[in-house]
Order: sequence, then C-alpha cells, then structure tokens
Amino acid sequence: MMMKPKLVQQMKMQPELKVQMELEAHEKECAIRYQAVNDKLETLDKRMWRIEAMSMVGTLGVVALVVAIVMK
Repeated sequence: MMMKPKLVQQMKMQPELKVQMELEAHEKECAIRYQAVNDKLETLDKRMWRIEAMSMVGTLGVVALVVAIVMK
C-alpha cells in the first residue's frame, strides 16, 4: 500500500497585497500621530496669543506711564 503525502495548503500573500496592507497600517499610525501634533500646536498657539496680548498690554502701560510723567 502506498501512502499519499499530506497535502498542505499554504496561503501565500501576494507581495503587492502585503505592501498595501503595511502602507495602510502606516498611514493610520501617522494620522494618529499627526492629530496629536496638531492638537499640541493648537494649544501652543493659544498660549502664544495670550503671551502676545500680555506683552501688548504691558507695552501700552509703560507708554501711558511715560506720557503721564511727561505731561506733569
């Protein structure tokens, strides 16, 4: 009696499909990373506006003080 070798079915992924899947996974990770960066930049932008406003108010205060001293 002759034994038949077991047929093993191997599923091989086409290289193009594998690359496409890796690229999609990479794009998802980058989208998450860029969203985090954008959120941080928005927070920093708000802080910069606040600092700029405080600087302007301080400058106006100094100018007003100088004018008040000169007008005496």
